[in-house]
Amino acid sequence: MNTLMHKIFAFFRRFSKLVKMIDKETRVKGVLKSVFGALLISILILLLPVLVVVNMFIYTKLTFLLSIFLFIFILCWPFIYYFFYYKLLKVYYPKVQAINTTIPQLVESTIVAIFFLILGIIVLSVIF
Repeated sequence: MNTLMHKIFAFFRRFSKLVKMIDKETRVKGVLKSVFGALLISILILLLPVLVVVNMFIYTKLTFLLSIFLFIFILCWPFIYYFFYYKLLKVYYPKVQAINTTIPQLVESTIVAIFFLILGIIVLSVIF
């Protein structure tokens, strides 16, 4: 048990070190460009499937299944967003390319996805 805790703490120390290294290399203007670009790209990617699912809500027998599909799309969105955020950040700041961004990308997107998971479970349990 002790070694598992040490591995978890070492992982989060590594995560915080990587985030600090990325923050040293970036500026507000480039980060804002990356944020808005990643938002635009991720929304455009998920727009078509979400619109198809929303338009299928006219079939009342499929309401629960379609709600689950929307829930899955919402859980996938943070992973898509952070993927493009770090890709754009590497384009704007070439020094960030030398930094391993997979750990911050996965940790941050997992935290947001867990938040959406809890929120989605609450909403689905209230509706159904």
